Amino acid sequence: MGKIKLLIKYFVYRIRRKGKRGYRLHSPFVFEFNRSVLNCKIKYPEYQDIMQYRRSLEGNKKIIRTEDRGAGSRVFTSSLRRVCDIARYSASSIESGKLLFRLARYLNPAIVVELGTSLGFGTYCLAKGAAEGKIYSLEACGNLLSIAESMLGGTGIANAELIEGTFRENLPDLLERMAKVDLAYFDGDHRKESLLWQFSQCLAKAADGTVFVIGDIHWSPGMDEAWKIISGHPGISLSVDLFHCGLLFIREGMAKQHFVMGYSG
Repeated sequence: MGKIKLLIKYFVYRIRRKGKRGYRLHSPFVFEFNRSVLNCKIKYPEYQDIMQYRRSLEGNKKIIRTEDRGAGSRVFTSSLRRVCDIARYSASSIESGKLLFRLARYLNPAIVVELGTSLGFGTYCLAKGAAEGKIYSLEACGNLLSIAESMLGGTGIANAELIEGTFRENLPDLLERMAKVDLAYFDGDHRKESLLWQFSQCLAKAADGTVFVIGDIHWSPGMDEAWKIISGHPGISLSVDLFHCGLLFIREGMAKQHFVMGYSG
């Protein structure tokens, strides 16, 4: 998708989104979720650790060979890339990392599945938020996974298990090991059919209270289509379009709702 089309989409999103203070939110659950997660005013001490992790990536000049197993990159033309450049153009922003942390802290999930480890920034934020849970993170590129393992090992994070290999190879077997998935983060393959397959796999292990996070829902026309299909699935009770990502909630007894909202860092 071209930059102009993406800017137009963002402009439309800004018009449609609800106010950050939640004054126009009539759902009690969404109002509380907005206050406690999306636009929480608490300055968590963990934010300093999150920013330090990100700064460490941005200062890493090491060159690695990457493998694009998904939709590829709009920025890089070579498979040889500096870690700092990957962090700048491909990894989640600090604001997104803080959001993942707050979401995990709010939900307190026992089992988290992350599809797309990359440099481990999202993994770190989820692991910090779900301190009593277990994070299973899948990544197809071994060199990226090596950076993530080194970074996470240096932080003392002990509740994250990194798994190398494609989603098709590893996700079904991983899900077989667990009774349910409490939180799933899809951020590794931005192709419509692949995302729909990942969603169907994880949905089979979802239960009341499960939350899915999908990165870059407006990255391409295919991702737009996938988001529309997934958010409209009868098993999804609540969907929230945050533009850079989307949230999906499974809540028994809740009438189907969709919101376009913003969040703060």
